[in-house]
Amino acid sequence: MRIVLTGATGRIGAYLRDPLKTRGWDVVAWGGATPGSWDGSPTVAVDLADLAEIGRALDRDAPDAVLHAAAISDAARVRSDPGRARVVNVDAVSAVAEWCIAKGCRLVFTSTDMVFDGSRAWTPEADEPRPILAYGATKRDAEREALKAPDSAVARIGLLYGPTRCGRETFYDQAVARLREGVPQTFFDDEFRTPLDYATAAEVLVALLASDFRGLLHVGGRERLSRFELMSRVARGLGLDPALVRGDSRADAVFAEPRPADVSLDTARLAALFPTLERPPVEEAVRAMERASRG
Repeated sequence: MRIVLTGATGRIGAYLRDPLKTRGWDVVAWGGATPGSWDGSPTVAVDLADLAEIGRALDRDAPDAVLHAAAISDAARVRSDPGRARVVNVDAVSAVAEWCIAKGCRLVFTSTDMVFDGSRAWTPEADEPRPILAYGATKRDAEREALKAPDSAVARIGLLYGPTRCGRETFYDQAVARLREGVPQTFFDDEFRTPLDYATAAEVLVALLASDFRGLLHVGGRERLSRFELMSRVARGLGLDPALVRGDSRADAVFAEPRPADVSLDTARLAALFPTLERPPVEEAVRAMERASRG
């Protein structure tokens, strides 16, 4: 099977290398307009803000399936440049979906738990998205575009954690580095999600691509955790001092946009679809990812 992977140079894109290689598929890795590399080869430069270019590139690469993981995912960037965010996060998805409709091509699109307003725990797929972040609003609209393709699946992904493999340091990397230095780090203890490690999320996306599942699927961990709880367990998993992880309240912080308090996902559908899927505890997951990162 021939796959176009968008967002290949992003955080989840880097983790998709191993499960895609295991399948033995022919992967065409799209990066952004700036050249990059994926699995030792240059990425195909495709500007997702150029909708005509998307169609031309898909015609040229002629995939059997598209795994669309590219997006402007930084909430501050979406808020500061809503026009570009709309084009990349919504209009580009529409262009990909239209091509998939015309060619009978499978489409798997990555969305986010931030499509919800955070007013309830363990949200199921059936709940209506009501985003309060501008980023979440673009992903909600993009979901609707992706699902217009008959052979499509939308993976709403919870908070992902793990060391970077794309060469760009993340908040997680910075926090772990400070903990290794013995510097206390503070995290909200009253903002909840269902965190999942990058490696497992990548396995799910590839399995979803190979399946005949259509519709919405919540992809998250088994546990509802605050960031404070998550990072405390990361510290224990890496043999660091959990006492360096401190909690504070989101109520004491000032945000440019309101933040949803609880976007934990009900993942019963995920468990039923992939009954043998292992979603390891945080401590086990971070140790495994660290070992893999060291080669």
